[in-house]
Amino acid sequence: MTLALLSTRIYTGDSARPWAQAVAIANGRILATGSNEEVRSACGRKVEEIHLPGRLVTAGLVDGHCHFLNYGLSLQRVDLRDLPSLAACRERIREAVRRSAPGDWILGRGWNHHCWQEGREPKRGDLDDISPQNPIMMVRACGHSQWVNSQALAAAQITRDTADPAGGKIDRDPRSGEPTGMLRELRYLIENVIPAPSLEERRRAVRMAQEHALRLGITGVHTCERFQQWEAFDAEDRAGALKVRVYHLLPPDDLDEAAARGVRPGHGSERLWAGHMKLYADGSLGAGTALLHEPYSDEPGNTGLAVLELPLLQEKIALAYRRGFSVAIHAIGDKAVTHCLLAIAGARRAAPGPRRDRIEHVQVYRPGDLALFRELEIVGSVQPRFISTDWYVAEKRWGAERCRSGYAWRSLKNAGIPLLFGSDAPVEPLDPILGLQAAVTRQTPEGQPPGGWFPDQRLTLEESLSGFTAVPAWVSGREDRSGSLRAGRYADLTVFAQDLFATPAAEWHRVPVEMTIVDGEVLYRRA
Repeated sequence: MTLALLSTRIYTGDSARPWAQAVAIANGRILATGSNEEVRSACGRKVEEIHLPGRLVTAGLVDGHCHFLNYGLSLQRVDLRDLPSLAACRERIREAVRRSAPGDWILGRGWNHHCWQEGREPKRGDLDDISPQNPIMMVRACGHSQWVNSQALAAAQITRDTADPAGGKIDRDPRSGEPTGMLRELRYLIENVIPAPSLEERRRAVRMAQEHALRLGITGVHTCERFQQWEAFDAEDRAGALKVRVYHLLPPDDLDEAAARGVRPGHGSERLWAGHMKLYADGSLGAGTALLHEPYSDEPGNTGLAVLELPLLQEKIALAYRRGFSVAIHAIGDKAVTHCLLAIAGARRAAPGPRRDRIEHVQVYRPGDLALFRELEIVGSVQPRFISTDWYVAEKRWGAERCRSGYAWRSLKNAGIPLLFGSDAPVEPLDPILGLQAAVTRQTPEGQPPGGWFPDQRLTLEESLSGFTAVPAWVSGREDRSGSLRAGRYADLTVFAQDLFATPAAEWHRVPVEMTIVDGEVLYRRA
């Protein structure tokens, strides 16, 4: 049966015909767009009509950077997001300990000491008294610092004699030399001794994340995770239970296992495929590990951490190219961005060919690097929602002058650099309406800062929608099938309950999703 959405406002994303009143869907594909009359005439006799006056229909929104299965796991763990104090975090962790057996790992994330009344980073002593019998790890909101207790340090055999691994740092007491319980870029040291979730637990996390995504109008994601997560997505896909489209980015250490299991760049199912290798050039702003050309304004002796030094970064990129992958490189600080550009340029000289490389986050950069960014045709993979939590921290840590090139999406866009939008969930909320709002207003949902943070860097709604639709389609090699509402493309659609083009941007965070359609199937409809 054909499905027709009528009497609504449709932003097609097709430059030849950007607006329509109606769309027809048949056999999982877009059949036609146009006026009610044009669409009705394209439909056969058996047609289900849904009239949607006052709504906005777009191509299905794709989160271009998240950690999707881990987002599902985070929904089952201790949530410290938005808590105003260390004391409030301690109380929430204490509640989790009460529900756990002695010896169980207590895991959570979301704390942000920049928002705490105490104004300091936590230490292991802030956890040891809560539960001396449970190892605890609480991951910072950014994902790049880990707050652990003495039990966790003992389980990972981290002592005063443990040397700092390359690309990471163990904070130590200046007097005793003992680890303080704060680890930077070293989560793997703890995760190596935590029992891994079973396949069924991972599959359950996929289903939980998918349920949330569909309610938010998300029809696809680009997820940065290990091959172990791929296995769960693949099991769901084979069972016919994977409804959203998942483009999987893999780390270099998992490429051999992926190849042995038949996972090749660009190949897969209609719901699950891969094509990029994910690397890290540095850490994060909040953790003070983003790699900078000049020291942090509030920490003159610190320029951050290079997770991969420039020669090793270029070597890893060359490995990706040999395996047929493009690269996606995490780079938040300006020096990390410079390193990415130099390493990509060097690797391409040795192995020329078509690439769809991307730099993740690009939170601050040197304006002089934009020419090479454009010349290499690299995609800027950014997360507009970061504005809400980072603007005041960035000013404190980087200074107002350096922040003129911070989260500077208009400058990137004007330089001819495609912008891919994502959430980085579970770092930030998965909801794409928050990303659209932040890109257009450069404010928090509460309207801070007044007038917007560097308002000259705002984007339009059309540009922002492209970051969630057309650009992720191209980056993942599916531009011939998705990214816009044209005849023959996937029938993946997002329907907002109000027309965002006719609604003040300051109100968008209160606009719910009316309907989410994937492959022509209505998978979510607001009650």
